[in-house]
Amino acid sequence: MHLAEIKFKSLIDRVDANFYVSRLGAIQQLHQQYKNLGDLCNFPRSKTPPRDLYFRTGIPVIKLKNVSNYFLQLKDTDYIPQSNYSEFVQPKRGDILITATGEGTIGRVGIFENDIKCIVTAEVMIVRPRNINPYFLFAYLRSSYGRYQLERFARGSTGQTHLYSKDIALIPVPQISERLQKEIEELVKKAHQRKRLADEKYEEANRLLLKEIGLDNLVIIEQKAFEVKFSETKERIDADYYKPEYKTIADLLQQNEKRGLFKLQKLSNVCMLKKGIEVGSEAYTKEGVLFLRVSNISETGLTEGESSEYITPYLFEQLREEYGVRENDILYTKDATIGIALVVDKDFPKAIPSMGVVRLRSKEVDPYYLALVLNSIACRSQSGREVIGAVIKHYNFTKLKNLLVPIVPKQKQENIAELVKQSFSLRKEAKQLLEEAIKRVEEIIE
Repeated sequence: MHLAEIKFKSLIDRVDANFYVSRLGAIQQLHQQYKNLGDLCNFPRSKTPPRDLYFRTGIPVIKLKNVSNYFLQLKDTDYIPQSNYSEFVQPKRGDILITATGEGTIGRVGIFENDIKCIVTAEVMIVRPRNINPYFLFAYLRSSYGRYQLERFARGSTGQTHLYSKDIALIPVPQISERLQKEIEELVKKAHQRKRLADEKYEEANRLLLKEIGLDNLVIIEQKAFEVKFSETKERIDADYYKPEYKTIADLLQQNEKRGLFKLQKLSNVCMLKKGIEVGSEAYTKEGVLFLRVSNISETGLTEGESSEYITPYLFEQLREEYGVRENDILYTKDATIGIALVVDKDFPKAIPSMGVVRLRSKEVDPYYLALVLNSIACRSQSGREVIGAVIKHYNFTKLKNLLVPIVPKQKQENIAELVKQSFSLRKEAKQLLEEAIKRVEEIIE
């Protein structure tokens, strides 16, 4: 049992014990001088654009999904028109971004290390350092001391938890020398530098791929209205299925195959596909072997967080032979977030895929090339067209097996795959540097 005493005059608008136990516990752990976060930072208040302002191009919008466990992910964003940019709060270099709502997503911390124009929704809190090194603050909030407080200071019940700036302002922050803060800053900056290089390598691989399959000059113009002859309709009558861009890309792929640039192959011809398995909730444990959900899969790496689920090693051994993942497997998402492919490398943890994840085992095609092409517009346009469902989207397993994949000659596959591997290696270095910075903060505080 944890006990804490608090004077009545020190109470704010909360009377739940956890709030005060966590704050006093954090202060006791620091063993040094501290200041409240509110004395060191400002909290610009952001707002969320209305749904009808979102478009495919324009000013990027940072949402909950863009603040990951390591770095901000700005590739997959929504956009608002340039003309509405000034209506919303814009993050500045050095701002700390904290996910302020959502079960399993609350309390993620990122630092804005860009000079691009973008805005932030109300679900992401902006903490603007005023009298503290932003890189040290970022690492501190990511440390065990910072995470503990962010988790405990959340208000609300299950599924409706929130973080508010007036609570976050009370987080105690240790006062350490500028020299030590600068040491942490250098590590964090090096991590972001490696991450930028990783992004550049991945984009280079993608550009090379599009050039090899003849889609490098493709320009898609969004059409709000279009016509389709009744004779051209099939078993579906939803407008999205007949978007002109799908036909444009399909026609280009057919034409470029005839030019001899590549061969279009059904996915089932180039790899073996195996659907994941579902287990009952009673099988989940707080730690053990990772039970892979769609939320764990991104095209640039595995994502593990508070919402990750695990099964016992005993259950894993029972499922390993039929469902266990191994090096060079490709994990592909067919539910919810459709069409993301990730290669299992040598450092990937033991894992069993859930029903929303399909395991692909390549026969002859380089797995890193195959994953990249599955993530490209050549295949995303096909998976996007065949998606069904409203609230939760699904990609039919039979449709997936029939997905057409452009396969270039072996040497070109290897050239593209090498760039992807370099990108993954740099990303690992970046994560290691970030973990080193966080560990150094914890050592300083201890």
